[in-house]
Amino acid sequence: MRDIDSDECHNLLIAIASSFDEICRRHQIPYYMIGGTMLGAIRHKGFIPWDDDMDFGVERRYIPQLLRALAEELPPHLKIRTLDNCENIFYGFYKIEDIRTEVNYHWHQETSGMGISIDIFPLDHGRNGFFPTKLFAVYIFFLLIIKDYIYFNPANRRGFKKWIAKFLRLTNVVPVRKRLKHIDYLISKHTKVSSPYFVNYHGRWRTKEIMPKIIFGTPQVYPFENIILPGIEQPDVYLTALYGDYMQLPPEEQRFNHSIRKLYKIHQNV
Repeated sequence: MRDIDSDECHNLLIAIASSFDEICRRHQIPYYMIGGTMLGAIRHKGFIPWDDDMDFGVERRYIPQLLRALAEELPPHLKIRTLDNCENIFYGFYKIEDIRTEVNYHWHQETSGMGISIDIFPLDHGRNGFFPTKLFAVYIFFLLIIKDYIYFNPANRRGFKKWIAKFLRLTNVVPVRKRLKHIDYLISKHTKVSSPYFVNYHGRWRTKEIMPKIIFGTPQVYPFENIILPGIEQPDVYLTALYGDYMQLPPEEQRFNHSIRKLYKIHQNV
């Protein structure tokens, strides 16, 4: 095995994103760059220099079709990872992993060992009205926070949070995977197709990720490194809601990536 530098990591991510994009286009599945990937497209015309993953959003109703297509059509060295087919998945979104690689993460010790990957987040319809949507979202976010405290290693917590994590682990009687499936059931039960809002329940920005659908709009194409990828129709409104003055670079101490080390399994046959 050998180390992978930032440029090689970015090249591998572009290759994964290109395969994802090709399959989505073939099956007419719309999607968007979201989060730091959308920010990178606007501010850097590609990757945020210190970033080491890519984020995409797909409306929930397309997810079953997308997962089937990815399972059947990805190149052999790429695998779609879900709660149902990967023991290292303990969250409600999906990954396309390059199985020739291995990543060791800063804070998710349990998921270390998975490869370089892109993340695919389901975009869910909200409720009818902003207040009901936000109220339900806060409830879901609370359930997800409890899930994280149960699953992720208490050794990574400090102070009072560490003791909360230990207590929740000791008293937990519901497997984390079952918890996540129940959360997805609650989301599907309370979604309203007529809602004017999309919610990315599994995004890092919590209630900031409740957005009017009109902001997402019809996917627009943007240059990203050496390829073209679809993104949000109103990126300024979207990025301002998440990041504030998004064209301003953060202080150097806040420029971090997700992993400690990335490796290439050069002897693995796929």
